[in-house]
Amino acid sequence: MTKINLNNYPRVFKRHTKFWADFHDYIENCINGEKKMNLARYNLIVSKRDVSLWTKLNVKPHRGWKVSQVKEYFGIKGSKKTLLDNFTKVFEEYMLLEKEMTKKAMLGNVHMDAW
Repeated sequence: MTKINLNNYPRVFKRHTKFWADFHDYIENCINGEKKMNLARYNLIVSKRDVSLWTKLNVKPHRGWKVSQVKEYFGIKGSKKTLLDNFTKVFEEYMLLEKEMTKKAMLGNVHMDAW
């Protein structure tokens, strides 16, 4: 069994966030053989576009969009000046975790743990 230390990914491994809950649910579904969409990844990609629009061009992606919802979902903080940088760190860390999971999944079963 191949292990992944989630403590190496502190921006992703925030148990109190909806982002982590959605990602964990996706992993559980994969283990149980269910083919469901990775909602955490989808929200990450869409939010990257939305936060970029808001911070760089001062454009809200749609009428009901609120930056506070993005901050709460991902567990990030920051003003308009620092938000994109903080979000990008979460995005990059998630992509590294996904890459490690894919690489180790090819070697066999993957166990994620925070020790």
